[in-house]
Amino acid sequence: MKHSILKSLTHFLICLFLVGSIPFSSNSSASKLYADEAKKKKKKKSSSKKSKKKKSSKDSGKKKKSSKKKKEKKNHLERFDSLSDEQKMEILNSAALLRKEYKMQGSDRGDLKRNLERGRDHSGKKAPRVNAAAYADELFNLTGELQASNKEIARATKYFQLEKPVKKAVALDSKPFFSRDDFEKEARLNPDNLYSQRQLGLHYEANGDYSSAKDVYLREVAKKPENPDVHYFLGSLYATLGEYKKSKNAFEEALYLDPNHGATIEAMSMYVGSKSQKKLSNDILRLSSEKAPDGPARKLTLIREKMASGNYIEALNLSDEASKQFPSHSGFIQLMGENHLKLGKIENAKKSFQRAVKLNPREIQPHISLADLYFDQGKFVYAALSFSDAVYLDPDNSDYRYMQGLSYFNANEWGRTAASWEDLLHYRPNDAIVRNLLPQTYYVMAVEYNRIGNPTMGRQAFKNALSVNNNTSAWLSGAMGVLGNYYREKNLYSESLIAFQEVLELSPMDADAYMGIGITYWKMDEKQLARASWEKSLRIKPDHNESRGWLILSSPGS
Repeated sequence: MKHSILKSLTHFLICLFLVGSIPFSSNSSASKLYADEAKKKKKKKSSSKKSKKKKSSKDSGKKKKSSKKKKEKKNHLERFDSLSDEQKMEILNSAALLRKEYKMQGSDRGDLKRNLERGRDHSGKKAPRVNAAAYADELFNLTGELQASNKEIARATKYFQLEKPVKKAVALDSKPFFSRDDFEKEARLNPDNLYSQRQLGLHYEANGDYSSAKDVYLREVAKKPENPDVHYFLGSLYATLGEYKKSKNAFEEALYLDPNHGATIEAMSMYVGSKSQKKLSNDILRLSSEKAPDGPARKLTLIREKMASGNYIEALNLSDEASKQFPSHSGFIQLMGENHLKLGKIENAKKSFQRAVKLNPREIQPHISLADLYFDQGKFVYAALSFSDAVYLDPDNSDYRYMQGLSYFNANEWGRTAASWEDLLHYRPNDAIVRNLLPQTYYVMAVEYNRIGNPTMGRQAFKNALSVNNNTSAWLSGAMGVLGNYYREKNLYSESLIAFQEVLELSPMDADAYMGIGITYWKMDEKQLARASWEKSLRIKPDHNESRGWLILSSPGS
């Protein structure tokens, strides 16, 4: 019995929802509501019957169906009257909620969609036009309660990812952390263990305590002068400090003890960063070649001579042979990559550099070669990751930090750009390029935070921009240009055009802004407007090669 009543109630509720015949109000009784609505329906039906008399006999089938529906409604009414007042009100309220949702789906959502397509917000109002000066003034005057650090901003950017990264389970003991005290204790308990002493020295080097590292290596040289490894450790430290004469003496001692000392020769194959490094490398390799004519040093010397003469194919073949003869030496694989690159075989070069990194991840040159290759290919995120490896291996090298930030900047990874360049300013506080580009980064972050509804972070980002360089006229125009390119890549063409227009308001004769507008129009399939923008760019700056290139590309005959 209970099941049949519930089934009838459900059927009745669906019928009411589909027909939509009851006005839903909680202020009057259920029977009165239904009676009033029934009278209205009767009037509508009587008027519709008069109009239907003029129609043909084909409508007779429809009349039968309507009479059948009328009988069904009558049965529903009888079932409805048999219910209690509480049950009646519950049914009416449920139907009201369903009908309200149905109207939202059919009407309000359609209006919302149309508003979004027309560039309006959810209330139907026209979206405000971005004004750089007004926005900058507003951000400057407003004060934020939240004082976010640069690392917090970098972490905040991860929430803009379209897909959440899959978290991998990591064992608690898989990444142990050893402190300075741990390394010192281990070295003190094992004074004759060269590995423990080397780990202590490397820990000192990684933390910039080169004096303590030197004490460790000098002590080991005094204790084990017959071991070529300790001379290599000392020579490597002197090379890091730029004391190449002392470094050469230490490496020579290592090679006197072992002409084919692998670590020393491996290091020399990678010393190509500066003239001093190259001279040191050539001198040490020549010494090793004289003492061991068939050793790896002689091979490295021959390969470099072939490369210097432009014979890259023969140099590549020699590198390949040497890598098979000395498989533990990553230097030959590195040279294979360099020769592939000279011959235009980019993918082969990339594979070689990756092999060299895998074979000896502590050698910095393969990381730099791979980073430069990715940068030239426009794969800026991967370039940044490789430069990050270089920064880890050589934290004091400000050039690597700059390229790390620039790679993130070109990849539109604003938070990571800011973190990289903030670190760089500790090493080069007066770097003019960074003090121009870093505020632009923060400004883009400020506009983006404001656009997605996070004004607090937006205000903080703008404060950070001013803290780096409070002369907005030096970087604001460039920031709006970056913003225009960024929005174009996100297919936000209207926002892109607005940003470039702001550039022209600040700098009316900016040829780059007209070029950017032209590219955006081109993406919008507005070919004539695009060409007009590039022509304007060339009138301002006749030698603007990028605008000229776009014009040639867009010409009808191309």
